[in-house]
Amino acid sequence: MYALDFPRFDTVTTQAAPVLQEQDSLLADSSSVDDEMNISELLEIARGHYLAALQAQTEGDSATTAGEFEEAIKHLNEASYFPDVEGNADFNELTKSVVEDYEKYIATIDSLGPQSSIFALREKLNLEIEKIDITNIQIPQSLLPKTEVPLHINEYSTRAIAFFMGKGRGHMEEWIYRSGKYFPVMSRIFAEEGLPPELVYLSMPESGLNPVARSWAKAVGLWQFMKYTGSLYGLRSNYWYDERRDFEKATRAAAKHLKDLYNNLNDWHLVFVAYNAGPGWVRRAIRRTGSTDFWEMRHRLPRETRNYVPQYIAVTLIAMKPEAFGFGSVQKGDSLAYEYVTVDDCIGLDLLAECAETDVETLKELNPELTQWCTPPNYKGYQLRIPYGKSVLFAEKFAQIPDDKKYDFATHIVKRGETISGIATRYKLQQSILFEVNKISKRTKLKIGSTLVIPIQSKSVAAVVDAQRKKEIEDRERAKRIREQQRTLASSSPVKKPAIRRVDYEPAGRMKIVYKVKSGETIGHIAEWFHVRASHIRNWNNIPYGRFIYPGQSLKIWVPEERYEHYKNIAALSFAEKQNTVKASRVLPEPKEERKDASNWVRHKVKRGETLEKIAQKYDVAIADIKSWNKLRTSRINAGAMLEIYSPGGTDIDEENGKQNGQTKSTGTITHIVKKGETLEKIAEKYSVSIANVKKWNGLNTSRIFIGQKLIIQRNGDQT
Repeated sequence: MYALDFPRFDTVTTQAAPVLQEQDSLLADSSSVDDEMNISELLEIARGHYLAALQAQTEGDSATTAGEFEEAIKHLNEASYFPDVEGNADFNELTKSVVEDYEKYIATIDSLGPQSSIFALREKLNLEIEKIDITNIQIPQSLLPKTEVPLHINEYSTRAIAFFMGKGRGHMEEWIYRSGKYFPVMSRIFAEEGLPPELVYLSMPESGLNPVARSWAKAVGLWQFMKYTGSLYGLRSNYWYDERRDFEKATRAAAKHLKDLYNNLNDWHLVFVAYNAGPGWVRRAIRRTGSTDFWEMRHRLPRETRNYVPQYIAVTLIAMKPEAFGFGSVQKGDSLAYEYVTVDDCIGLDLLAECAETDVETLKELNPELTQWCTPPNYKGYQLRIPYGKSVLFAEKFAQIPDDKKYDFATHIVKRGETISGIATRYKLQQSILFEVNKISKRTKLKIGSTLVIPIQSKSVAAVVDAQRKKEIEDRERAKRIREQQRTLASSSPVKKPAIRRVDYEPAGRMKIVYKVKSGETIGHIAEWFHVRASHIRNWNNIPYGRFIYPGQSLKIWVPEERYEHYKNIAALSFAEKQNTVKASRVLPEPKEERKDASNWVRHKVKRGETLEKIAQKYDVAIADIKSWNKLRTSRINAGAMLEIYSPGGTDIDEENGKQNGQTKSTGTITHIVKKGETLEKIAEKYSVSIANVKKWNGLNTSRIFIGQKLIIQRNGDQT
């Protein structure tokens, strides 16, 4: 049985809490602190695992190295749900450092352990797939099942099969096990949407069938939706929940997205290219090769994308006939059996688990969209999944819970002179949570006598939070021990050899500069001037996140030996002079051979919340090209950064008001992104053009369009 076959059950509600006056004791068990402190704590925990990974790497301990890198990334992912974290320079820089060093490490080792993520495995496959010897591997045509999506056996798909039978075997076994849990639900949804059943196997190379997977490029869930693309298909996300992690809602969104792509491209292999790299890459590859066949255009695609279709073919064949490829003994997990209860307001998962006679881990597995310890506040009618057959018992037990255990919210009467910041500090809450729960913004002026809702944790809720915080405290203590051991090593007093030694940050070919900090300087400034990572400055000088440098402080900076004098001279410059050296080093990337027209290059300043995906969609270019033009190793970008973009249409035009460089334009080219519910007729009417012209300008043979598709609209009088 599957979820949608089950009936809805009676609503479970919480009772309003009494007004809080001076009941600070009720908050004594609260584990929340302000945004920056929480983020700093998580960053410091991640840095501790990062240091441990680097240390294990120097000792040749591959299992520990991979595990510690994964732990560092896990804690960075936890921090990613804090509001406005995309603008946090420390978060972005540490994430970039961890991922880059992990990628470098992956390139040096023979294989990855089963604890490594799908994204580490994908990186390893892309590095090695071309080297795999398939001389003695023969896959008979009789093994090919009848499918609507073509499953071609050639050298590329055979190499992918060999990889998953060899170095990727542990991951493939885990995916087969997880398929038992999720495929029944996913298959039903795909059938309801009229899609080929074998498309469910695409989730294996996408996420490893992990609903809470978060890629190094910030894609989330079983179907790896970026936040912007997910929102186009109705997937919402905030601090409390992320529907990209909901295995039902995300699968429904993926089905609609795949169907939209197929209606436009009419070829499943091209759909996979568009799903992985964006529709722009499909158009570009067709233009460059003159072919619509994936195997003919594959050499024109990014490395990961050219291996994406072979990966799909490999995992599909293995999962459909596991015994033929040596996986016959792998057991599949039990399918998820659940039903729904309706929960109003914010209730702790441990309390809900008690009512359903289950445990918190089971509730988390059934409701992976929940990112915090509770159901989301201000969400009336939240549909919570509980184990099948428990709904009646749940309602009975919930009704028997004393009222004092249901108080998950209190109210605060605003007094003269109070601010959101002060109230948040008093109750040990994040300001952002008060904004969200009370549906107000930073600009809202508090009125004397007005009421604010204050989320608090009941004793029952505190129990599970305490367990979660215990693990965090252990991680912090681990990081603290590493820092203390580093300080001990730096001192001259005789001490015992510590269990965890400091990582050697004095590589051959580098020399140390002792730099004295001046007023107004930050770690970020110094990192830019000396072309090193901010995280390395912290590691070299044992500066925890949340702690700042101060004037007169001496910092050790390790620079290339051949440029020692250059950096020594930079150290002696004034602040303004050092900043000028940074500006001078920012040179416009050289256009590729086919893009020599300098007039088509534009400079884009990254805004807060923007991602490479959004920027690529805006200019109708590939993410891989933006990374190449700007020499980016990863997809992480910081607000305020300048990107060079090759835009054949010239300077971008604002589709909403027709302005270009601040001047009103009545002519030119507009790129329109198709929104939910739009048709060609509506779009043509909006811009006062004909449907025939819209189809002509975009090479459309039909009137079918899909959400997120980019359409070119001519506003230069070409209305033939």
